[in-house]
Amino acid sequence: MSEEKNNRDNWLHLRLTEGEYNKIHEAFSKTTKKKLSEYARSVLLNKSITVYTCNQSFDLFVAELIQLKNELNAIGNNFNPTVKKLHMIDHDEEIKLWAI
Repeated sequence: MSEEKNNRDNWLHLRLTEGEYNKIHEAFSKTTKKKLSEYARSVLLNKSITVYTCNQSFDLFVAELIQLKNELNAIGNNFNPTVKKLHMIDHDEEIKLWAI
């Protein structure tokens, strides 16, 4: 059995203007590809490319949820000792005094 070689021995040389290079590099920076050569091969061979997208409304929603979570944690930190103290009180008079 012979193993199929995946070595890339052939070169493709390109000359680009500064603007062309910047445009390609900008598009590459928005993808999940690790190397520019990997991105270029994907474009030239019509392979699929995963692109990062930014959804500002979702980012704002997540930030709001994080603030809400922090506030709920703070409320829980204040609420838990109060409930614990209520469970420790034996007499009705102590509950009325403590509640005031």
